[in-house]
Amino acid sequence: MAHTPSLVGESFLLLRNLGLPDGLIPFGGRTFNIMPIIMTAVNIASAFIYTKGLGKREKIQLFGISFIFLILLYNSPSGLVLYWTCNNVFSLGKNIACAKLKAPGKALQLVISVFALLLIIGSLSGAFDIDRYVFLFTGLGLALLAAPFVWKGLIHIVSAHPLPAADCVKLYFSALALLCLIMGVLIPAQVIAASVVDFNAPFQFIIQTFLQSLAFFILLPLLIWLFASQSVRTILSFTFSILVILSLICLFALSASYGAMTNSFKIEDTQAIVNAFPFWANIVAVLIACSISGVFIFFHLQKIVSSLFNATAIAVLVLTIININSILSESKQLSELREAAGSRDISQVVFPLTRTGTNNFVVFLDRATGIALYTALEQMPGLAEKLDGFTWYPNTMSFGECTIVGLPAMMGGYDYSPDNINARDMVNLKDKVNEALTMLPRIFGEAGYRVSITDPSMTNLQLVPDLTVFSGMKNVSAQNLDGRFDRRFMEEFPHEAERLIDSFDFDILFRYGLFRIALPALRYGIHYKGSWWRDGASNAYGRGLTEYASLYYLSDVCAADTGVDTLNIFMNETTHIPGAYTAELIPVPGPIRYSPEEITLFGSEDNTSYMYTFMAAMKALGRWIDSLKEMGVYDNTRIVIVADHGDGYSTDIFKYTNMTSYNPLLIVKQPGVHGTLAISGEFMTNADMSTIVTADMENPVNPYLGTPIGSSPKEGPLTVVNAVSFQPRRHGPIFLNLSGKRKLVAPNIFSADSWEPWQKVKQ
Repeated sequence: MAHTPSLVGESFLLLRNLGLPDGLIPFGGRTFNIMPIIMTAVNIASAFIYTKGLGKREKIQLFGISFIFLILLYNSPSGLVLYWTCNNVFSLGKNIACAKLKAPGKALQLVISVFALLLIIGSLSGAFDIDRYVFLFTGLGLALLAAPFVWKGLIHIVSAHPLPAADCVKLYFSALALLCLIMGVLIPAQVIAASVVDFNAPFQFIIQTFLQSLAFFILLPLLIWLFASQSVRTILSFTFSILVILSLICLFALSASYGAMTNSFKIEDTQAIVNAFPFWANIVAVLIACSISGVFIFFHLQKIVSSLFNATAIAVLVLTIININSILSESKQLSELREAAGSRDISQVVFPLTRTGTNNFVVFLDRATGIALYTALEQMPGLAEKLDGFTWYPNTMSFGECTIVGLPAMMGGYDYSPDNINARDMVNLKDKVNEALTMLPRIFGEAGYRVSITDPSMTNLQLVPDLTVFSGMKNVSAQNLDGRFDRRFMEEFPHEAERLIDSFDFDILFRYGLFRIALPALRYGIHYKGSWWRDGASNAYGRGLTEYASLYYLSDVCAADTGVDTLNIFMNETTHIPGAYTAELIPVPGPIRYSPEEITLFGSEDNTSYMYTFMAAMKALGRWIDSLKEMGVYDNTRIVIVADHGDGYSTDIFKYTNMTSYNPLLIVKQPGVHGTLAISGEFMTNADMSTIVTADMENPVNPYLGTPIGSSPKEGPLTVVNAVSFQPRRHGPIFLNLSGKRKLVAPNIFSADSWEPWQKVKQ
């Protein structure tokens, strides 16, 4: 707690900064801390009470400990000392009450009842600012009121109808073991296997989560069991059997698609959590769990329940082994790719640029939000001039909110919009996505251009770039850059090794597991606006460094010559990985906390994190633009900077449409054009990229479908989609799995009147 970043800058009553010593007494140009003295006074008062009847030696020990704590905690943050003092006051009050009151149990029940009534009144009256949790907190208050009577009733029932002690043991610990395995290994293994590339230390995450589950679901319940009577043990067995059944229902039957989720596990559309299930579904789930457990135990079939739990635990282990095998396989692929990239000569030319002909250069920035450029221009003086000759199209739409549904159209044009992909019901999804990704390289390669593409996303529907889809293509070179510049970047911007470990949030998967097994009505509170009730840790630095280093050193793999014309496609995910950047606009390890001034400037902590990432990408691109000018190839190069989709960036521009994730960045520089960044109001989609790049070709045609490449399809209504998941494994083998569709009926993505309501898609 002494090192909790969220205490810094926070005040409480007279304490101006809970992250620092209180310094409440100024004297002679210095300040003295009063909170440790108050804490010591409480400790001494407690010692007087606790040592009545004890010997002189014991009294000296307690008083001595009080003064030792004064010395140890004198310069500690006032928040820590306040916590310690309040804890001591509470313990002192509790002990006095137990000693003085004739019936402390009834007194405790009275206190709880008063608290419950205040909770109910405050919730229903609106005195508490708890938004959509009015009924939840009211229910909690009612439960607290009823708890003593329910407990007495349960004790009476189990006393009259006791279960065999051996059966209780089996039922209790089989339930706990199953919960431990689900939370500790199954869910984390599933999450990591779905996107191994997002976890720099996958097995450390699994081990950490398993240890947390072991403590929470085995060690703590074991201690409770050891001190419980047989009646209480029977109740515990019954209760945990209900919890296990309810957890399984929530995990498998009440699982939902919540849309895009960031690398820090923030669900961008939090309303999707609220609207995923009606409230009655929670009640039905609880009734089913209680009924199943109650029926089995009523008919003395608890041994069968224990056996079913054990069988389910074996199934969980099998699923976990399958996922771990997948993690091992993909980790090996990633390691080999990064080792191969890291072993390459960093001075090797990847992107050739001709001085005598025309170059086409596509810079793909995953998840770069179009409207974020407004803020970047305000905060980065000179950026508009740096983007010399570019035109920005803010009114640009993507067909999907994540890469699996946004990238195919961006790379292959309108033939590969989600609707058109799903309309081809005789072709595997993998083949359709590969067509989209290879269309431009194939067209340009067969036309005699030199073609280079790096780190191609989603090839063969894999998150790890698979270069084999480009094998045998004429004049096409495909490489992976990720990892090539990591060592060089860390040498140029060194950090302490222990801070690299600090940057990992190993706690997140346990919290996410609770989210998965909890009732839908509780999930919004567990997610808590993406903070997950944790304090500032991030998983962004490792992967953020890899992506940013490739962008930062992009100029080093470009070289000018007098060869034939070129098409270069540089694919990069810097803007996909916020959370590792500060105002210095380079990735840094360790938990990052933004100041109140920064949060006010950008509107929220999430906005601050994203904008620093976005601006870091813009700064690195400016460095690359300067290098093109130095090489003498800027004037004869067509540059398209484009994204597959946007981010959940909060802005009033999309106040009434909530479509920020469908607003990708699109800025274009045509050969020979100069001047400060121009802004166009023309409606565009990122599927227009193929039309822009093929502008010098006469009547270009999709080589796979024989259809002309052009932008005419955007003249009619267009349909955007919401994918069931961003994970490729959740799609196919033929279709993209979609949860919703929405039509744009007018060419203005910022106007609510342009959009029809969302329509659910039946699977």
